[in-house]
Amino acid sequence: MDASVVADALNQLYNPLSSPRARRRADSLLQRFQKCPDATHTSLRVLAPPIPVATPTPEISAAIKAERAFAASTIYFAAASYTRKYKLDDAAHWTEEEKQMHISVTKEFGEICQQVWNILTGVNAAVEEANVQTHLALTVAVILLRFHEQHSDATVVSAIEWLVRNQQQSISDEVSSAATNYAILLTLKVMPEEVENRRVKFSKLKRIECQHVIQQSTPTVIQTVLPSIANAIDSSEGQSRLRGLFLKCFASWVEYGNIPPGMLLESRLVDRCFREIMQPSYADDALQAIREIVRLCTNDSYVPLMEVVMKNFVLLGKHIMERTAAQEDLSFCLQGCATAIAECGQTFVVYFVDYTLELHPGSLVYEFLDTILYFTSMNDLEISNETMDFWVDFRTYISGKNERRMEDFEMFISRLLSILVERTEFPVDYENYPVAAKDRFAGYRNDVRAVFRSLATVNAASEDKFVVDAIHVIFNQYDQLQNGTVPSNWWRKTEVYVHALSALSKSIREDDTSLMPRLFDCLSRDEPFHRALSRTITVFLGVTGHWFARNPSYLNVYAYKILSKSFDMSEEHKLYPFRVRGQEDHIGAVSLKKLTSRCGAHFFNQMWLDAILYLYRTNRPTSNAKSILKGNSIILIVEALAEVMATVSYKDALPVVEEFASIMFQDIASTYRTLNPDDEDSVSFLCELFDHLKVLATQIPPQIDQEIPHPVLCVLQSRWELLEGILQIYGSNEELAEKICSTLVGLFESLRTQAMELASALMTHLIEQFARSHNGNYLLVIKSILSCAGEDAESVASLTRVLVIVIESALSHIASTPNLDDNPMLVVSLLDLVGFCGAQRPMVLVQSNQLESLLALIIHTLKSQNPDVGSASLEFLLEINSWYGEVVRTPQAMLKSPEMEGKVMMFEALQGLFFEKDLQYHLLVALFHAAGGGLPPTLLENIAEVLRSCWTRFGKQRMEELIMRVLADDGFLAPHVAAKARGEFAVTISRQECLDNSRKFRRVLSSFCDHYRKSLSASTAGVMS
Repeated sequence: MDASVVADALNQLYNPLSSPRARRRADSLLQRFQKCPDATHTSLRVLAPPIPVATPTPEISAAIKAERAFAASTIYFAAASYTRKYKLDDAAHWTEEEKQMHISVTKEFGEICQQVWNILTGVNAAVEEANVQTHLALTVAVILLRFHEQHSDATVVSAIEWLVRNQQQSISDEVSSAATNYAILLTLKVMPEEVENRRVKFSKLKRIECQHVIQQSTPTVIQTVLPSIANAIDSSEGQSRLRGLFLKCFASWVEYGNIPPGMLLESRLVDRCFREIMQPSYADDALQAIREIVRLCTNDSYVPLMEVVMKNFVLLGKHIMERTAAQEDLSFCLQGCATAIAECGQTFVVYFVDYTLELHPGSLVYEFLDTILYFTSMNDLEISNETMDFWVDFRTYISGKNERRMEDFEMFISRLLSILVERTEFPVDYENYPVAAKDRFAGYRNDVRAVFRSLATVNAASEDKFVVDAIHVIFNQYDQLQNGTVPSNWWRKTEVYVHALSALSKSIREDDTSLMPRLFDCLSRDEPFHRALSRTITVFLGVTGHWFARNPSYLNVYAYKILSKSFDMSEEHKLYPFRVRGQEDHIGAVSLKKLTSRCGAHFFNQMWLDAILYLYRTNRPTSNAKSILKGNSIILIVEALAEVMATVSYKDALPVVEEFASIMFQDIASTYRTLNPDDEDSVSFLCELFDHLKVLATQIPPQIDQEIPHPVLCVLQSRWELLEGILQIYGSNEELAEKICSTLVGLFESLRTQAMELASALMTHLIEQFARSHNGNYLLVIKSILSCAGEDAESVASLTRVLVIVIESALSHIASTPNLDDNPMLVVSLLDLVGFCGAQRPMVLVQSNQLESLLALIIHTLKSQNPDVGSASLEFLLEINSWYGEVVRTPQAMLKSPEMEGKVMMFEALQGLFFEKDLQYHLLVALFHAAGGGLPPTLLENIAEVLRSCWTRFGKQRMEELIMRVLADDGFLAPHVAAKARGEFAVTISRQECLDNSRKFRRVLSSFCDHYRKSLSASTAGVMS
């Protein structure tokens, strides 16, 4: 293939005006070219000429770059994908022909390798694109690795030296010397990486040989080649651009070369990496090399190397301190240094604790830890954050040591905690921060809470010390107030210690009655006031519920005052919003909910109940206005009330719930008849009210032996006329119907038989609303009522009538709509209802005589493109199979028990439908259509599971007969699938190993369906008629 053809294809591929078809054709041509025998030599001819210094247009320049890049990648592709024709790995067993072939191939690749090297070091070396040079170096590396003799005394370094001696461009000046050193470094960098590159087609044995070659070459590279090139770089300004590549090459050999620590120390390359960190252009490469050195230190033999690394980090820290003090910009390396030293600390932590006996100012470990603390204390949140994981690991490790060693290191933890407290204090100029900076600071404070817990909660002594110290700092702050001295940073310092305490709230002892009462006495004072301090105090209050549960007498004093103040503040504020970070929930509502969940019984007094009801009254939504509080704040207040009501009897809870309901419905009782059901505001208002009612219905738990019914039942019964009116007016509104039904479902599922009276009263209205709107949510309520009803004959007869009405109404409505997918919610809810009924009340479903109609519906829903409808249909079929299979597996003697009566009736009904009326065959045809594309392809696994369950439940003989009928059906598969494919499928699908393995069953089914998937629409018309 001529080079001009390739150039045209490249132009088509990269031309933005090319059509997708033209691009695909060009890409196919280029792939074919790369596999041509002459592709390598053609590509070498493209790369050999000098690159034009100036091109007429940018388009020509881009075309030249694309041609050279493709040529270089083609040569690499040939070297990487080469597979030899002589297969034996042991050269001693080669035939004469194989020996000659090996000599010929080796010679050919040797010549290619030299030509590639000549291009890499030739006239284009200074102007060549980096990706071209990388592909050329990769080619050289792969050829040297592939054809290096395993038992040869020469290393790959010797082979590179041979390439240098024979290269076309002589090393006569600084430019050619730099080009040659660049080629050497780039080739050496990629060589260890290519051994692990799975795109290079090495045999398993050859890859092991290559790994041995790398290990064999490591001493030469580390002790001779790299130090020699380092000297050349240092002595020549023209070669200084190689410094970054030198570091990358060194990092690569450290990662893959398994270098002994003594060899690294002798090379003095470790020190060089640390020196290069302070150079902006090479800092990242130097840090990467250092991180590889740190990862190398895995056992005791590396202790001398560890000490050198730590000494260098200490020196680096001092250099950074000096330059920072001189106002130099070191942003190019600070975060990378923090990451590297933290990783180093995590790797060497065992050495710190187990091998270090000296720990005093000036000792190596002391200085090293001090350096990490320096990075932690930097006034940059991202840099400081990089060291957090190290301190957590360090604290965890030292806590497991003896007490004496813990004392040695505890001073660093104390200093760290002080730094973290200082770092999380609101800055003086916080008000001037941009929004992004404020978000970062809030995120940092949140992250530090976890660090506080990790550092201070390792043992009881450190927990107590931190908590007590923080509390005394707060006491000191309030003492300053009494003395009349209030520094400008008073609120910031107070707030940050309360913030720290809130992170360690679980460490506060429940039996403390000396510090905590005094602390809350201080925190509940009205003055001095600041939003941020008040917010943090409210958060702290919410997380100390365990202490208040043990000391409830302080709830009415301190908790009441703090929460009262918090609700005086709106959530919205430019600087200090009074809501949960990332949400809209009011902090006061969150804390109230947390406190009631821990101490609910202690809130059942007039003061707290009045307060909670007042909060609801003043913040609830009305028919004219939305809730004052944002997010879930109102719901949280209702949940708090439910937590309190859950701790008392129904009789005690009823007056409170009644008063709550009076507040809730006080507007709507007189105005609901005049409201417009199409008005979004009134619908939204009612939706929110029913959300609140659902909370009380589901979170006040059922209790036995109560004098009166559940409080919510009493509320609903006393306001039945109101609810009936709302149902009649708004029952067809989907959004509100969903809320009403969700409330009722929650109530019936929670109370079950206790709610039977309400269920009976509601049933007529539910059926009426369903018949009018065909909203599937009403079916969910009827489903929940099934679990409430009794087992007596009257209840069964009543439920049967209900089921007949709703099924016939639903099927009639579905049949009247042109498209099955117009009613997905209705279909899903209907199948959910009958599935539940069949499982829990099989007699009701059988006596309704609706099974045949439902199975006919399933045949149609298996053609739906709505995934929810398809999934519900398949789930229903699985249920049916399980009902049948349960009776088959049950011993004959047990089938006569009363609890099996309904299940046996279901079994007999299914037998009549499946065997006598042959419905199972039609369902099987529908399932094969569904697998062939009738349903979305994401449901293939579900379809396969239904089909597999047929074998399990109905037996192998029955299913083989049905499958053979399906495969021979002239109106379905026979015209579209070859006889051989049908026969193979029938044999394979019935094998036991296929039936036992769901994944294999699915693969066999999918493969078979591919035969007729394209002709699905034609076959559908034939069968379904």
